[in-house]
Order: sequence, then C-alpha cells, then structure tokens
Amino acid sequence: MLSRANDPRKMPFGKLLSKQGTIIEGIARSRMEIDAARLLVLNAAHTIDISDAKSALAEIAEIKIMVPTVALQVIDRAVQSFGGEGISQNTPLAQMWAHTRLLRIADGPDEVHLSQLGKKENKRGKDLLKKLQLQSERADKLFLKYGKTDTSITARL
Repeated sequence: MLSRANDPRKMPFGKLLSKQGTIIEGIARSRMEIDAARLLVLNAAHTIDISDAKSALAEIAEIKIMVPTVALQVIDRAVQSFGGEGISQNTPLAQMWAHTRLLRIADGPDEVHLSQLGKKENKRGKDLLKKLQLQSERADKLFLKYGKTDTSITARL
C-alpha cells in the first residue's frame, strides 16, 4: 500500500495517492491495527512464558480472531489502493488475501473462538458486581461521613 501510495506514476487528480485523505487514513488505520495485533501476540507469548499455554487460553483466542482479521483488513486496503490491479496476478495481494482468509477458518471459525472468549470473560461478571457493590458502599459511607445525603450517583452502580 505504501509503495502504491507513493508511486509518482500514479497521480489521480494530479496528486500522489498518499496525498488523498482516504488513502492516508487507511495507512494510519493499518499501522494502528498491525501494532495492536502485535501487542496481543506479545501479551499471549508473555502469559505463556510466565505460566503456561493453558493460562493463556483467552489471549490465544484473541489472537486467533484478531490477527487474521487485521491482516485481511490491511490487505483489503492495499487492494483498494491498487484498484483493479490489486485483484489481478500483477500483484501478490489477491493470493495474500486468499491465504489469509483461509487462516480465519483453519483453526476453527471466528464464532467458535468468540464464543469461548465471551464465556471466559463473562465468568468475571459476578466478581465485578461484588467490586462495584463494595465501591458503592464505600462511597455511601464517605457521603455520610461528610454530611452529604444525596447518594444518587452510587445508587445507580
């Protein structure tokens, strides 16, 4: 995408593609998404290193969903920057897209990983409710201690 965006032979409307708002936004989004996906992978690796793979099941599920999805989004933006040439055999993008799409189903569809991740995350709900209740009780005590009677803020928690 970067090579296409800065190719002086491609100047629609008299400007490089990199001077077009949508292309430069796509470059920025791609960088952020790639970095976010890398950090998820590093986090999973760190969790495995300090404990074991079983302890990192949630992190592994996250990367099994996120990394191929991000890769497809980035490749798709690159295809868009090339226009029709992006889906031809003149660039490796079509093949990259097909191989990356396969990754989203090779180790089970995203829905399976999302379901497992959602169930694991949802187990935290009871503990979080307890924490919120404790915070609310502490806030109520502070309100009373300082002579405030309006505790409507904490009542909503």
